[in-house]
Amino acid sequence: MSDQAYLKSYWRFQLHRITGLLRALMRNRMSALGLIILVLSSVVALAAPLLTPYHDIQQVAGPGAQPEWVMGFPDGYYLSKNLVAVKDSSFSTPSAVLALGLSGSQPDLSSLAMSYAPGKTDPGTPAIGSLQLSHPVQGVATAVVNQTFFYPYRGPPASFLGTVSILAVGATTAHPVHVRIFINQREGLDFNLFEENITQSGNWTRPGNLDSIVGLPRGATSLPASAIIFSAIQQYTYGIEVTFDGPQRVDITNLQLTLLGTAWGLLGTDSGGNDLLTRDLIGTGPSMLVGLTAALLGIGVGLLIGLLAGLLGGIVDQLLMRITDLFLTIPFLPLAIILVVVLTASALVIIMIIAFFSWMGFARVIRSQVLTLRERPFIEAARAAGAGNGRILTRHLFPNLIGLTYVNLALSVPGAILTYAALAFLGLGDPTVESWGRILNDNFIVGGTADWWWVIPPGFAIAIVSLSFVLIGYALDEMFNPKLRRRQ
Repeated sequence: MSDQAYLKSYWRFQLHRITGLLRALMRNRMSALGLIILVLSSVVALAAPLLTPYHDIQQVAGPGAQPEWVMGFPDGYYLSKNLVAVKDSSFSTPSAVLALGLSGSQPDLSSLAMSYAPGKTDPGTPAIGSLQLSHPVQGVATAVVNQTFFYPYRGPPASFLGTVSILAVGATTAHPVHVRIFINQREGLDFNLFEENITQSGNWTRPGNLDSIVGLPRGATSLPASAIIFSAIQQYTYGIEVTFDGPQRVDITNLQLTLLGTAWGLLGTDSGGNDLLTRDLIGTGPSMLVGLTAALLGIGVGLLIGLLAGLLGGIVDQLLMRITDLFLTIPFLPLAIILVVVLTASALVIIMIIAFFSWMGFARVIRSQVLTLRERPFIEAARAAGAGNGRILTRHLFPNLIGLTYVNLALSVPGAILTYAALAFLGLGDPTVESWGRILNDNFIVGGTADWWWVIPPGFAIAIVSLSFVLIGYALDEMFNPKLRRRQ
């Protein structure tokens, strides 16, 4: 038989073994349930970027926002959702400019021209076009560009943020362009967010701190600016008042007022306003990957040490078992905390630490099995035929321990996942990697809030994924252990 035919036959045999194992697992109710849970968890881990529109962790609503479905209960009476005042803040079409209102006195408006300027944008913003106000004559003129919107919620937003980019052409220190950015209530109350003179010509200006009221005395009220302004269900106006002094022009783009609500999505937000559902979904992959990798490495180390100790015996056996006993006496969690603090708190380091301290029990189990197997007649026959230790280990001992290895691997993964979650909960996880333990740690940092939608989902995810491996492990144990095999 040629090498190519041999390899083809070998892989066909291995595929037949795998499919046969899967069929046997699916016939067992316990393992079938575990496989279904594991497959669904794997799909979530792989498809997390497709299951949520937020590929990166980012602020989407107010800090600590409750789920939107809470608004259907009495506790959600004063909650509010996100709201934006301007539909097309980037001015992608001329209609976006026409949708804004232009007001002022009749003499001032007669000397002004409002137009759409495509491609004239602030390089620091994603805008496409701009609204252009031109005042080509001498004298002073004031115009107001505004957007009126309706605020439909009984409670105020958690916060608001205004954005705008302004380019003044013809502005000087002697003849500045005065700009005032404001929010106006229907009753006529004006709240200034920004009011300054622009004295430089040809430079884009991005007024900052458009999230508070200008001129409000410090300590006058303990309420945030969002609660003062958006105090009722009514019409509001977000606008820019521009006062020209001579022949000047102003371009306005990236005009937006964003209200961050106190209710968001299915699971609300964390203390940073990040979507908790997105964090739970994205945390599935790293949590499962670390658990699987750490368990696989730990089982591999235990398998190797157990095989060598049982097969070689003598001083090698004594040395390896004394090392195993030494590791068994070391308190794992305190040492793991010290190692993570001393070393880099990366996912790779955590995997190595978990694997390094999780092989001892399996190594003892494998050694005891090898001590039994090496006295069997087929091992003696292999030695008589001239087989060395390497061939006996790979061809005779290891195939008889595959079932035990599968069982212990499946049962070791939950412990690795829980250990990784525990380290992350203690603040020792990789800060660049999202995980379920890190979500629980964030809740603990802000005082352990009673919002169950923040705590229960990651805790339930840890439990359900661990349960899937436990079910598969018990089912494998029943299949490979004749003493546990049920009569059909």
